[in-house]
Amino acid sequence: MLHAEVASVSEWMRACSTAFVPLRVRAATPAFRASLAQVELVPGLTITTVLTRASEVVRDRRVIAESPREDLLLSIQRSGIGTVRQHRRAARLTPGAAALYDASAPYTLAFPGQMSEIVLQLPRSAVSEVGNAFEDLTARVLQPSAPLRALASLAGSVDTGVQDRDRVCDEAIAESLASLLRATLAVDRATVEPPLEAELLAIALRMHVDEHATDPGLSPESLARAFHISLRYAQKLFALEGDAPARYIRRRRLEIAQRLLRSGSPVAEAARRSGFIDIDTFSRAFKREFGIAPSLARDTGSR
Repeated sequence: MLHAEVASVSEWMRACSTAFVPLRVRAATPAFRASLAQVELVPGLTITTVLTRASEVVRDRRVIAESPREDLLLSIQRSGIGTVRQHRRAARLTPGAAALYDASAPYTLAFPGQMSEIVLQLPRSAVSEVGNAFEDLTARVLQPSAPLRALASLAGSVDTGVQDRDRVCDEAIAESLASLLRATLAVDRATVEPPLEAELLAIALRMHVDEHATDPGLSPESLARAFHISLRYAQKLFALEGDAPARYIRRRRLEIAQRLLRSGSPVAEAARRSGFIDIDTFSRAFKREFGIAPSLARDTGSR
């Protein structure tokens, strides 16, 4: 059993590396706080509850070379939002969503604000029945299904604060979790996969937004024109990841504005430099996304 309450990035890096797999923390808010509680149900299979403020953790090729691991991890978002990136894909996690990632390949977990999640970690061998090619399953929001709902419910019922564990009960829970994950992945693989060309085009569209988000002229229509496709098709491509062009553009602009505010930029300047034309529209969108007014984000970042 592991429990950690931390108040710094370095402490969080040590706690996460101990609880999960060795990794790095690349960015976090100045007033950082985080906690985790983990229980090992059987050797190699753990359930961890995580609560953290804005942070980003990275497992890159250098860390993997130094500490190779074959674990699979499943994040189930409880509150807040997050993004899982691996194999040139990004899965946006909202409350109730889940995504798989593989410790043997580089990945990034990014959380722009306070969030909580449950993480199931287990060896590849525990889900070997679905095959060993996990690359096509990682960094995707898993399809809603009965096995996934049951898995999330069972994982959430595990009390990570209990020290005197019932070994037989824990073994039964571990076996059930592994079985439910296998069933979840089987359901997800059975869904019709979009053509590879569509996936690559969807990635290119998001990359274009990332590069040009600060351009006030960028819109879903101009994005579609840049790639010589219809707006309707652009919307379908973003829908592959449960998103929409306008929402993705707005989110990227707000993320840029948030960084500018935290570095001390005035609200009007942050709005303008992140691609917003109207400051009132910016303020409303910022509050909806982050739960606070832009001026408060600036005050917090300047402390």
